[in-house]
Amino acid sequence: MNAAVAAALAAALAAPVLSGAHVGLLAVDADTGAPIAAYNADDSFVPASTMKLLVGSAALARLDPSFAYVTSLETTGAISGGTLNGDLVLRGGGDAALRAADLDAAAAAVAAAGVTRVTGTLYTDATRYDDERYPPGWSWDDLPYDYAAPVSALSLEENAVSVYVAPGDAPGAPARLRYGPATGAFTIENDAVTGTRDSGDTIDAVRPWDRPTTIRIVGSRALGAPEADDVDVAVPDGPSFAGDVLARSLAAHGVTLAGGVAPAGAPRPGQKLWTHRSPTLPALLAAFWQPSDNLMGELLLKELGTGEGGAPGSDARGIAVERAWLRTIGVAPESVGIADGSGLSYYDRITPRALVAILTADWHGAHRQVVLDALPEAGVRGTLKHRFAGTPLQGTLFAKTGTVDRARTLAGFLRASNGKNVAFALLINDWMDDGRPNADRDLDAVRKTLLEKLEER
Repeated sequence: MNAAVAAALAAALAAPVLSGAHVGLLAVDADTGAPIAAYNADDSFVPASTMKLLVGSAALARLDPSFAYVTSLETTGAISGGTLNGDLVLRGGGDAALRAADLDAAAAAVAAAGVTRVTGTLYTDATRYDDERYPPGWSWDDLPYDYAAPVSALSLEENAVSVYVAPGDAPGAPARLRYGPATGAFTIENDAVTGTRDSGDTIDAVRPWDRPTTIRIVGSRALGAPEADDVDVAVPDGPSFAGDVLARSLAAHGVTLAGGVAPAGAPRPGQKLWTHRSPTLPALLAAFWQPSDNLMGELLLKELGTGEGGAPGSDARGIAVERAWLRTIGVAPESVGIADGSGLSYYDRITPRALVAILTADWHGAHRQVVLDALPEAGVRGTLKHRFAGTPLQGTLFAKTGTVDRARTLAGFLRASNGKNVAFALLINDWMDDGRPNADRDLDAVRKTLLEKLEER
């Protein structure tokens, strides 16, 4: 590496904010592959959400860009005189962003077909993927929250609900809760109270292990404080949530359901009454990478797995596809530890060199612009929207961020005004400043200086 880059790297490693941390860096010229900087480039790191680059890039390579998730509502019986003599089947296709409004459209389609009564059951079919709801290595204390929602081929509203909390009328009074869409698929218990006017906000969510369909809201909200979306909670079960919301929409459209809602095994194909397609893969990647959506990563991994022997897609099959693709870009599959699609697992491991290989494969592949458009952009969008704004990195840094306990990671591209293009991975583990006030700000200052020097080189 040249002297300026070497000096910047040495200064970064000596910065107090990185004291005790395990740091790895590899930067190469994206066009030629020529090395620019390397430090612990072949060490293994917990990648956090930079792991999402692997499943997203493998999907671009293995799925057609026109790929979209498809959700359908089917009937197994005939319609006669306003009665559907049979069952309804809500068939999940892996769409994390399926909304309650979409299911209301499905209910409207049933009513538009002249149906006012269903003699059978509304079955929820999630058999496109296996029934493993949580990948190995996820931390148990993450599970109440939206970013660790259970994984299912039939998901609704990202398998999470936002709970809005307002204080009561006096200290000690119960807090006021609301959430939507309305559902009876789980219970939200209100154990939150109103604090004094000058008290702090301690609202949180708890999932009692002996009551798996219960979510408890606990803590305190100060008297006089405005209502706030304090916590986004993961629903206990995606298919039952989706089925219950659809059943309520059917009732609202004047359709009675005699048999209630139940999970399905693998019901036979029926006549489609309604179909919903997600956006295609380029838009899905942007919705995945920019906000760093964990559920989308897990569903994409299982979807890759459907190509290995068909449904049900599974993590193991998806990982096999990823490993085969890694081999084609020159990465030894055994050098990467893959436990999930999102990077939330503490069992995931990757080297800076493997991440840069993924990035350079994207750079030289057919979908370079798709990747650049889907990545967060410094000062502009995604998880980098409010970072490095007003610096030379704004508009030139396109990268995936990663954050878990004691780890901060960043990998992507620098597109300098001088025409130089850099692919890099900067991975930090064992970061002992995690949780210190202003530590992330101080870390960004160090990363900014180093990245600007890579861009200038």
